[in-house]
Amino acid sequence: MSAQQKYQIVSAGKVLRARNPAEVLAQMSSAFSISAQQARKLFVKGWVIKDGLSSGQVVHYRTQLHQIGLKIEVHPAGKFDNRAILARMQFARKRKARQATEVTAEPSAERPQAAPSEKAEPAPSSTHTTRSGLPNKHVQDTAGGGGEASSARAQLEALFSPDAAHRPVSTARNLGLLVPLVSAALVPALFCGALLLLLAGFASALWSIGAAILAGTFGPGVVLGALLKLILVTLIGALLVYPYFSNTFSVSPGEGNGLRLRKQEAPGLFLLLEVLEAKTGLSIAGAVAGPKTLAPGRQAFGTPVQLTPGAEVTVITSATGQRTLSLGLGAIACLQGGDLLALVARAMSYHQGPLVRAAVYCSIGSGQKLQSLQDALEGQNTLLNTAGEPAAPLKPVHKLLAACGLAAVPLIERVQSLHRVASGALARRLEARADAVAAQITGSDAFASFAERWNQLVHADLVSGEINREAMLTGRRLLDVPHAVQWLFRSLDEDTRNSIEMAMGEDTDYWSLNEPAGHTRIAAVEEWQISSVLQRSDFSLQKLFVAFDALCVQSSRLGMDERCRAVENSQLLTASKEVEAAQQVLSEYFNRAIPADFLPLHGPSIAELSEMALQETIDWLRSRLIDLQELEQRLAQLQLRGARIQLGAALVRANVRVDPRSYDLCGSTPSAAEESRKDNRARIEECRQQRTQIHSLFFQRIQRAMAAMPAADRSVVGEALQQLKQFETLREPLASLSSSGDLLGELIEQIPTTEFPEALVQKYTQLAVQQIRQVHQRLAEQSGLVPQALLDKLEAYGAGETGIPVSQRGNDLAGAVQGMELRCKSAAAVVVEAYHTVLANVLGLCLKEEGRQKVKPLRLVGAL
Repeated sequence: MSAQQKYQIVSAGKVLRARNPAEVLAQMSSAFSISAQQARKLFVKGWVIKDGLSSGQVVHYRTQLHQIGLKIEVHPAGKFDNRAILARMQFARKRKARQATEVTAEPSAERPQAAPSEKAEPAPSSTHTTRSGLPNKHVQDTAGGGGEASSARAQLEALFSPDAAHRPVSTARNLGLLVPLVSAALVPALFCGALLLLLAGFASALWSIGAAILAGTFGPGVVLGALLKLILVTLIGALLVYPYFSNTFSVSPGEGNGLRLRKQEAPGLFLLLEVLEAKTGLSIAGAVAGPKTLAPGRQAFGTPVQLTPGAEVTVITSATGQRTLSLGLGAIACLQGGDLLALVARAMSYHQGPLVRAAVYCSIGSGQKLQSLQDALEGQNTLLNTAGEPAAPLKPVHKLLAACGLAAVPLIERVQSLHRVASGALARRLEARADAVAAQITGSDAFASFAERWNQLVHADLVSGEINREAMLTGRRLLDVPHAVQWLFRSLDEDTRNSIEMAMGEDTDYWSLNEPAGHTRIAAVEEWQISSVLQRSDFSLQKLFVAFDALCVQSSRLGMDERCRAVENSQLLTASKEVEAAQQVLSEYFNRAIPADFLPLHGPSIAELSEMALQETIDWLRSRLIDLQELEQRLAQLQLRGARIQLGAALVRANVRVDPRSYDLCGSTPSAAEESRKDNRARIEECRQQRTQIHSLFFQRIQRAMAAMPAADRSVVGEALQQLKQFETLREPLASLSSSGDLLGELIEQIPTTEFPEALVQKYTQLAVQQIRQVHQRLAEQSGLVPQALLDKLEAYGAGETGIPVSQRGNDLAGAVQGMELRCKSAAAVVVEAYHTVLANVLGLCLKEEGRQKVKPLRLVGAL
């Protein structure tokens, strides 16, 4: 090299994990001798901090910035330029100033600002509406028939402008897709050509054998040549062509991970989708599979809807081609109805008409296929292991395909780069078209504020997901993800909002269908001057659901590890520093395999194990960590299975006809149910014994470290161990309480399909409250064992009604049982939190002693 290569340090727009952004900002101001306002720019993703650095200078600055807590990236010099970011920020300030001037200049008579409770009603009507402008609950529950359905539809139609019927996207914008569609079809055409060549090669190989026989030249050479050609054709087809067309490795976002919404659960929402189709022409309605006993009728045609706990609103396409609207309950909880309808309309816009669908397939769809194919090849995934580990005879073939796939990765990368160049213009046009459709709902004037809320919603969703993932490492999860997103959305501080505002100045990724709009896209929409089809947007879609809160809790279980227990949102979102510190200590000591209940306070019963020293004990535990995690997962599954069996056995004894398979019963008689219970109990007991043997080595590890501690630390650990022994009186009551929570959860799952006897529901709900009160009484008898605040919280969970009102049925009954389940799991979480705090006091000193002795820590190689 003639000259030394230069680099630039660029901000990643984030702080390192567990660092306070405010502290990082103050340290950067001090380190660079700049004002806080100037330092805040360093939080902008893509902001060049230092340019033209040598490799040695890069190491120096990267070390310094990492110590401060700022996450950075290193790129070749000149790749990023602050002038572009400053121009976007200046444009955003001008746009805001212009909007503020326009709002101030408008006469009050033209834009009256009424209080929320005094907003003008859409149109005179004899029907009654709620303050949100939506049909009241009585109308929703009966929206399926007669004049009440017409009344509800009229109220929803009143939300739209009278001239809003069928306002399509302009023909010019649709025809503008034709020219870039030609170039975007290049890569799909290449794969089509490759498919034709493979078919021709396959036919040629077979024909060569037949031709040789007819010509009398058939021999081993002909067979070998044809066989080699067939192998080559099959190899290329299995690696590249077939996965591209079959979407073998592609998974639509949310596909199979949502909760299917039935019409009786949200009749107003389905009616609103019908009104949206009538007013704007946007729809993905199609044939919907209904119950087999239901005669074909109008209900067989509609819009399939699934619910997810997050904040994403999108349309997913199944392998059979059926399109389903996926609604994030977090978005419904956070946004007003107008904003949510804009997201729904935008998601549907990518599926309107054959021209748009062809454009999406050629540009965005092909890009997703290539990315999925590249990820699969890099992960050494082939057609033989899509359903799990391949059979023993096929493993050599799988290894051969995986090795060839790794060699083909550079080829896929080049094809992907070619596709991005060829279809980039089309993807941008599709993005602009989708923004125009969203602007039809919000209006161009209100699109900027809608985009700000959209970006803030995405931020809240990402933070909520990160909190949930970190909690899962310690065996916990958020009980209600949608309302966690709502809490984070409403609790954004000013600095966070400013950071989001600055991030909006970056160019958005037009290959993502759900990328929120930035300043550039906002400016384009404002230039179009699109008027809104809505007369009012300040309504809530939560009112259209019969039991919105119950659906939130139910959807929060989707995709969760069964070993993770649900805890109240406040325990994770507003956890005290003491609880967070305790969880960090437990995670380090147990290498994230934190016990789900109490740790046994005795050593191993096997003499050979009880003679091991500290390092030998840790080494033995390291070799059993995978087994321990599998035992915890299996035990959690068996406990849930036990709850299903217990519920099924109770129904059998009550002479209720049940499907034994739905309750894991080996038969539908009382004796068969009892046999199933005994078998499951034996499996649980066996699993617990194996787990206790491993956990007893953890206690031995505590004893070995305690023996070498200084006298002061040993005294503190001894007192804490005495406190842990007092918790032993709660072991059985806590296990019963957790079992009741699992049973109530299974009861909720079966309520829609089973008519439960009233006495049975009353029995289990009353039993749950009694168990909460028993746990509270045991803790109250142990003076000073837990803080008074936790005792008060536990007492509140056991207070109130002990039964379910007789009149409740269906969704109302499910909601009431859901509340009782919440009380059970929250009470159990309070006890476990108090136990973990005491246990962490012991383990913290043990880790300190192990560090002093330079003991090799308990870590898996794969976890480093």
